[in-house]
Amino acid sequence: MSAKAFSQSSNKPLIVLILLLLLPAYDGADRTYLKAIYIKDLDAFMVKMVAAIANFRMTDDLDPASSLPDNNADSQAGKPAFEDTMADDTIAASHSDNGSSSDRNAASIANNEINLARTSCGLSDLSEDSELEKMAVTHANYINYVFANSTPTLFNAHSQRQIDDIAKVTGRNNPYFTGDELKERLQRANYNNIAYGVAENIAQSSYYHSLGDMVASDSASRSMIKSLLAAPYHLRALMIPNSSVTGTGVVAFKPYDKDANTYQSYALVNYAAATKTSKDVSYSGIFTYPCQGVTDTVTALYNETPDPFRGTRNLQTNPIGQPIYINVPTATTIKISNVSFYDVARNSEIPIQLLDTDQDPYKNTSYELPANEAFILPLTDHLKSCEHRPKIGENCGLYGNSQYRVSFDVMIDSKAFINKTFTFSTGEVSY
Repeated sequence: MSAKAFSQSSNKPLIVLILLLLLPAYDGADRTYLKAIYIKDLDAFMVKMVAAIANFRMTDDLDPASSLPDNNADSQAGKPAFEDTMADDTIAASHSDNGSSSDRNAASIANNEINLARTSCGLSDLSEDSELEKMAVTHANYINYVFANSTPTLFNAHSQRQIDDIAKVTGRNNPYFTGDELKERLQRANYNNIAYGVAENIAQSSYYHSLGDMVASDSASRSMIKSLLAAPYHLRALMIPNSSVTGTGVVAFKPYDKDANTYQSYALVNYAAATKTSKDVSYSGIFTYPCQGVTDTVTALYNETPDPFRGTRNLQTNPIGQPIYINVPTATTIKISNVSFYDVARNSEIPIQLLDTDQDPYKNTSYELPANEAFILPLTDHLKSCEHRPKIGENCGLYGNSQYRVSFDVMIDSKAFINKTFTFSTGEVSY
């Protein structure tokens, strides 16, 4: 799930999203989705983690800032919060560093998937930026080093702060440390587009196969991006209209204390930034993703934090289909009505739930949707879309390799009333 936007200007939003998935290969094991992390800070300087990964879980309303160890003693003492020093040779020799180089082919696939999604629906593509790529690779390796040498119970993948119970592999003791938070890492790199906003997208996936038939990095990279495109709050961050440059790092590693023959993990870090020439770019009209002609989407959403249903639905056991994102950037408010989500091949309507400013489970919180954005959430409870045992005939979201026609009316700023209709197609069934 993931994007983090930072700008030197205090009126720019900071958005951090991370999707972490545990994706066992299909050999009888259940597929499990770990919680995603969503961080948003309108002041662009403080970062609050609202959900943790792996085996640690926080409530939606918990502010965990007080739960995290305060490792900024130097700053509180009047010293710089970040010193230009790397970890020294105190790191234990037994620590693993099994993924120190980035898979550039997998990174290119990730960039291409993002660009395909953006350009297919009318946004600009993202040019590769070598500075962003270098930062992405370094941060991906920071994450790799943590998970290859420990099993964190509390870890924010966007932060490089030292964590007490895994201090030997975090903070300055990690050989890939470059700064506590994204702001510091960007400043240390003297990144020239920092003033226009930078988004950090992170995804991590782990695969298990009892026979050691591991998923290749290019497939893992593509899968992680497609999963992000099916998670509403993450999808928003990937579709920022003024983003114009990007850099991605994808690193493979063996998770700590797991059989190296049957487990494989990947960390993907993507940065996207606006530039001086793109900072004022917007979108004219009604933007949607998917849009007309988009193919090969996932069929299901199994997990996201913040949960778009906020506890009223268990997505892991009762997923929904590929959401539809609607944004009218030039509008102040929109109202969606008369929605149809139609299965063309089966001649049937799919029930939907609307997620907008009037039906927002996070009203008056940092997750609140802007009044000019909305999501159509297809409810697939009655569909028997799973195609493989042991889940055959159960709900796996929309049907695979199928075409869907979406139609809705939108009232823009209580004046213009416009109909929007398009078709898109799913790919293979998502498990």
